[in-house]
Amino acid sequence: MVCLLAGLAACSDDKNSEQPAPVPGITLDGTGSSLLFETGGGSQSVSFNATVGWTAETDQDWCSVLPASGGAGDASVTVTLEANDTPDERNATLVLTAGTATKRITLVQKQQDALTVTSNKVEMDAAGGNFEIEVQANVSFGYELDEDAAAWIAPVETKALTTTRLQFNVQPNDNEEKREGRIVLRAGELTETVTVYQAAGMPTLVLTQNEYTVGSAGGEIVIELQSNVEYEMILPGQADWISKAVTRAFSTYTHRIQVAPNEDYDLREAEIHFVNEQKEIDEVVHILQVQKNAILVAKNSYEVTAEAGQLDFSINTNVDFQVSVSADWLRQAPDTRGLVEVPLSFVYESNEEETPREAVITLSADGVEQTVTVVQEGIKNENRVSIVHSGQTFTAPLITGVSFTDAFISWGDGTCEEYKAEATHAYGDGGIHTVVIESVGAEEITLPDLEGVSEIDLSAF
Repeated sequence: MVCLLAGLAACSDDKNSEQPAPVPGITLDGTGSSLLFETGGGSQSVSFNATVGWTAETDQDWCSVLPASGGAGDASVTVTLEANDTPDERNATLVLTAGTATKRITLVQKQQDALTVTSNKVEMDAAGGNFEIEVQANVSFGYELDEDAAAWIAPVETKALTTTRLQFNVQPNDNEEKREGRIVLRAGELTETVTVYQAAGMPTLVLTQNEYTVGSAGGEIVIELQSNVEYEMILPGQADWISKAVTRAFSTYTHRIQVAPNEDYDLREAEIHFVNEQKEIDEVVHILQVQKNAILVAKNSYEVTAEAGQLDFSINTNVDFQVSVSADWLRQAPDTRGLVEVPLSFVYESNEEETPREAVITLSADGVEQTVTVVQEGIKNENRVSIVHSGQTFTAPLITGVSFTDAFISWGDGTCEEYKAEATHAYGDGGIHTVVIESVGAEEITLPDLEGVSEIDLSAF
């Protein structure tokens, strides 16, 4: 890598003074994707900033825009529409172009003497929520909901509500099918219909608890879940000590499992799967049964972040026990009272090294011992490399490292994406581009070739 930088030093000095060509771009200032005009026409201004020279045009002869072009920097154009004397709403498009960048703004002009809304379509996701209809009318109006839609769309009562802004609430959609409903606004013979489309709910199966610890005497556990799809419960075939409990009370979303006594001196574990193969759902319940006279812990290993913090977990035991810790960076918090279920609390210091470290907590009583391993991750260093090139295409370098986890690449033309080794990006225009790759835990970077590369900055790598 050092050789690579040395080889580029000469040509890098000559080209550092050259300013890269600006990336074509347009940024609108406070203007949405559409402009609404009255029936009588009129003018509205659109402000924006362009990084290069720009042009403006409309696609209908009943609207115009001035000025039609300009240079880089802040700019403003005025869009003028003639009066609409037709009974139909009409639309046009204002197109702003700066090099390869384009912005399109829809111009909407309502028909004469119309009851109008800003949009006749509302799209909601499955989670539901509130939406607002903005009404423009010079006459009194009312509204009504479809009978079917009234079950999941409801008006929101608010003191701030005005006659020109109607608010509605959409309930979450727990079904796997999308749905739609209509709101009809009426003013005499004039009507406007707003259709509400709600996306289908995602197929879900949620367990209230994924892990159960059972004593050596066995017993019954209750598994509860929530699901909007059909599913199958699959018991472990090799674990004959787990079975469905015989009970009169039965619920689709409640499952009672009988765990037989454990007469062995070793703990045992099994998994119960709740699956829907068509929807690729597989939720797992882990059951761990300990041996007799055991100190019960749900997990034997915990991973904590590099920052200082506190680790809390509970144990189940019927004997007195002692606690010891194998490392001085982990210590037990103030003692708690002895209960059947004993919560334990530990605090851990921050890890200032890149290397992970671990400690062992030992719980022992009357010849019975249980250990819990705590693994603390090392601090993660962020890396950054910049590569200046003039090629029409660029292939991402190979980034490696023992602790390398993820990276993000900016191609230098306004396009960004998650880093992938040997990913190739094509540029629509010529000129010089600066590719920036930000990563965590990277140690080595390898370029496939140096064609078109004029500078590599590894100062933050």
